[in-house]
Amino acid sequence: MSKSSLSRQNNIYQAILSKGRIYVSELSKNFHVSSETIRKDLDILERQGLILKKHGYAEIMNDYFQLPLNVKITEHTLAKQAIAKKALEYIKDNSMIFLDPGSTTLALAKYLPLKKGLTIVTNSLAIAQLVSDMKHDLIFTGGRLQKKGKAFIGAFTANNIDAIQIDTAFMGCDGFLNTDGPTTFSFEEVLIKQHVIKKASQKILLCDASKFEKTGTYTFASFKDYDVLITNPVSNKEKELVKDVKEVIYVNADQ
Repeated sequence: MSKSSLSRQNNIYQAILSKGRIYVSELSKNFHVSSETIRKDLDILERQGLILKKHGYAEIMNDYFQLPLNVKITEHTLAKQAIAKKALEYIKDNSMIFLDPGSTTLALAKYLPLKKGLTIVTNSLAIAQLVSDMKHDLIFTGGRLQKKGKAFIGAFTANNIDAIQIDTAFMGCDGFLNTDGPTTFSFEEVLIKQHVIKKASQKILLCDASKFEKTGTYTFASFKDYDVLITNPVSNKEKELVKDVKEVIYVNADQ
């Protein structure tokens, strides 16, 4: 397969991820190729288990949104998609990554088929379920299930994380207004997040701009613990909140 074909298929997959459903005619127009070429691309993506090809259109293969999870996955969707796309650039093929529970890390998980040879570590039930259908290796930490966030927590989870060398950890938070670091509403998640920070060579915080206006109950880290923060454009005053992060990247929400 040529590099141009592979690149086009990756872009097609991202387009379908962004919209959920997209028509062959639209893809043909956007990528300046024939409808027949688009259909062949969709055939390949469908064989990889990434999409469902229908008559005249394609849609994403992902049943996560039917799961009864008590997380707000419908809020700031475009912003989270843009953050996830940028975060993908920080994942090297054949590396070990950690994804913690959260809607933005879940958005990133949907793009992982575009990478090769990953080992994905997570304590998120939703992310584990999504990744289990991919060609990557999955390490599920186990532990005690926190039903509200569908996350596994406790000493068992922490001990398993301690046994793993993580190349890059992608983490979320519940906000950080008037704090020196990211926070969570769950005291039980603090322990897990702190163990991940200790074991990861590179630590990346993912959060949409709304987190600059919110604060959780427990601070689990300081901003200086993070190598990168990926978020949306914010005011200069809000930028001061995260000035201790080594690198802050601001990405616009997808249109």
